[in-house]
Amino acid sequence: MESNKQRLDRFVDWLEDNEAEMSRIVVRETEHGNGVYAREEISECTQYAQIPMRLVVSARVCREALRTDTQKVELTGRPLLCAFLIQQRFVAGESSFWHPYISILPHEFHTPLFFTSQELDLLRGTPMEHAVEDRRQLLREEHAVTLQGVSDVVIPRSKLTFENYVWAAAVVSSRAFTESLVSGTAGSDGETSVLLPLLDMMNHRPLTRVSWITNDATIGFQAGAVIGAQCEVVNNYGAKSNEELLLGYGFCIPGNPLSCYHIKLNYSRDPQEADKRMILERAHIALCDHYIRADGLPRDLLPMLRVMVMTETDVYYVKQAIVSGKEPKLDQLGLRIELRARFLLAFLLRKKLDALPQIECVPSTENGRQAVLYREEIESILRSTLSDLDKAECRLLACASKLIADDLHSLPLYVCDNGQQLDAIDEQSSTNVGDQLVAESSDEQQSRPKKSRAAPPAQQFVDDVLVTEESFAHDADFLAAVEQVDIDIDVLLVLFILRIRMCSALPWHTAVRRLESFQHPMLVYDDPDTAEAYGEMMMEMGEIHDSLFPLLTEHFPDMFPPEHFTPELFLWAAGITESFRLEVPARCMDAADGCDVEGLLLL
Repeated sequence: MESNKQRLDRFVDWLEDNEAEMSRIVVRETEHGNGVYAREEISECTQYAQIPMRLVVSARVCREALRTDTQKVELTGRPLLCAFLIQQRFVAGESSFWHPYISILPHEFHTPLFFTSQELDLLRGTPMEHAVEDRRQLLREEHAVTLQGVSDVVIPRSKLTFENYVWAAAVVSSRAFTESLVSGTAGSDGETSVLLPLLDMMNHRPLTRVSWITNDATIGFQAGAVIGAQCEVVNNYGAKSNEELLLGYGFCIPGNPLSCYHIKLNYSRDPQEADKRMILERAHIALCDHYIRADGLPRDLLPMLRVMVMTETDVYYVKQAIVSGKEPKLDQLGLRIELRARFLLAFLLRKKLDALPQIECVPSTENGRQAVLYREEIESILRSTLSDLDKAECRLLACASKLIADDLHSLPLYVCDNGQQLDAIDEQSSTNVGDQLVAESSDEQQSRPKKSRAAPPAQQFVDDVLVTEESFAHDADFLAAVEQVDIDIDVLLVLFILRIRMCSALPWHTAVRRLESFQHPMLVYDDPDTAEAYGEMMMEMGEIHDSLFPLLTEHFPDMFPPEHFTPELFLWAAGITESFRLEVPARCMDAADGCDVEGLLLL
């Protein structure tokens, strides 16, 4: 059986016979596979590897090899290259001009498509698990197209198997280059890849400076920095995460700064999907795929989450602004939206982290080692991102406590102007009031006895800022009255909003009074479509009011004076309770019962 060294020697002879320039480099076998090394020092801006254009495996070359006298090949893109590779390896064999090149191509790869079931188990719960399934399905579809596009005279069906197609696809994903490198222009009809013998043998090293030198006759590499004698000559495949490297090339880079966690947001089942899509498009956010890196969130992720967590009221008024010609300002939607967006992201990422099963047995294979490296970096990104989100949440919650203490607010413009901008609360800032409050709280806790330490920001926020059922305790008379009647908590919150409005001593009085001009969309009577959409809700609220009054006024005249509990005010307060809801996750607090806390954020 022919050895790898013999195949390499024949390949080098073939290159030299066809006028490839490789006098400054040597191709040799190493413990990690074949590689390219410098014979001597290669100076910066020196061309060190060059092949003639006739050695480029282009679409034209593939079609010539696959055509018959009666059938043209209509394949394009990857299926065309894969069919060529299968025909050359399994059919043409040693008789082919391309055999010296085809014979040095790996027969096995370390991409997840070649993993055993035990090795694939290491990827469960990661984005790679679904990426492998998607890639395998895509290759099945391409294989079916290839079966239709190539004559069985050229490639017998016993050779054009799915297994062989997967091998060929791995060659293309790990070794092919874009056709524009050769032609100078992007390919057409999907013909965007070519194979470049010799030039495809350099391994990847991030940040390596390499230049392509192309003319009508040749294509090659030029050194962007000095390459030492006997040093490996490497290429730079571009800015690629470990997910891309493992799926396409079969390896990961430890500590890869471009490693990321792929998350795909889906709001297709949202009843307001069409309106939210329109808002995102106007904000120039089109993609649902986001890639989270250890150094921070991608630019469009939080803006998209802000839109996803919008209530019907938020959507209505943002749409109105867009219709009037204004651009949506997704970073000025207020504290409630900022918290909801981060709570949602933290929920999604914790769910992803919990889905990673414990590794009980790591296969002692290269595939297993690469899978574990990828998985560990994914877990690290999730944990560091969640830690950053926790800090951002604390800053926002602490800021809310500061806002209510100072009678300030951060409401969106459609509710009330003169709001405090939240730029200073951005996760990149370390000097905002929220950070200061957290730091003060931490210092204070260090100096206090253990039993009297201050509550964490979330607990303080729930106690002092959020309007909940527990808030009724601030108004002993109201609490005593409502304990005597059987009223749903949502209706009680409506009554409490009106009670806050009339009682200046309650902590939220200024916040509620600030909402005097706020109108829930159901109260915008000049919009027929909106009035029709909310007609049922208005009727229901009217019936609830009629069932309570004047009964409550008769029993508690001082508590529920009629002038403060009119049908109009009742509808206004119902709109507030519908629009300003916020659910604080139990994980944010030292809650013994482990339950989320839902209430109203009026700032």
